[in-house]
Amino acid sequence: MYNDLEFLEDSEQKAPEKMNIFSRIGNLIFSPKKLFLFIREKPSLLFPLIIISICALAYQLLLWEQTRKLQLDVTYNTYQKMGVNITPDQLETLVDTSMITAVITAPLSVIASWAVITLIFYAVFRFADCEKGMKKYFSMMAYISIITAVGMVLNGLYVHFMGGSLTTYVTSISSLIDQEATGTFLYGILTNIEVFNIWAYFLYGMGFIYVGGVQKRKSIIITSVLFVLFTLLSAGITSLSSSILGGLM
Repeated sequence: MYNDLEFLEDSEQKAPEKMNIFSRIGNLIFSPKKLFLFIREKPSLLFPLIIISICALAYQLLLWEQTRKLQLDVTYNTYQKMGVNITPDQLETLVDTSMITAVITAPLSVIASWAVITLIFYAVFRFADCEKGMKKYFSMMAYISIITAVGMVLNGLYVHFMGGSLTTYVTSISSLIDQEATGTFLYGILTNIEVFNIWAYFLYGMGFIYVGGVQKRKSIIITSVLFVLFTLLSAGITSLSSSILGGLM
């Protein structure tokens, strides 16, 4: 898709002087080089953070019913194992309160995740001599987060209307394997081999070339290593979480 993924050898390449929000979204999808050159000179945070916050809220609301049913089962079984009796009304009140809290805090969670990932990527890419200037990297990562946020909403829409697993993205390879493998380490790995996740990592590598001035080869290697490490970490967390949840069901 992106034939212009080349290291910025020529310092005369200039960023567009102006770019409205619609152009930014269009360039993020069809010509990320232009967007990254613009961010390099004029980083912004408010617009992309609003978008990913809205997407986080939408995702929670789309999966409300499915998540509520799961939470009712898990909470009930947890109290049963603890030997604590709980009435249906108490159970529903407890779960609904938890669900509402999750919806309210969803934007904060996604923003916190964006901030942490940005700091990790920046710290790693400093070893590849990326340029200093935190704001432009936070801006770059925020815009790239729109890709994964939209993917999250699309998968939420699929589950809401078509049904399916809450933990399986239809856009990932994990959706093609036997559902009995859900929660395994292999399943966790395959979950990360997902269209929007891979797209985001492609943009990470490209972004640090055009925004951070990192050499193309270094950027590709570092981004690939980070993808593998985050995938393994995610798979480990998935396996552990599944074991804990399985003990409560």
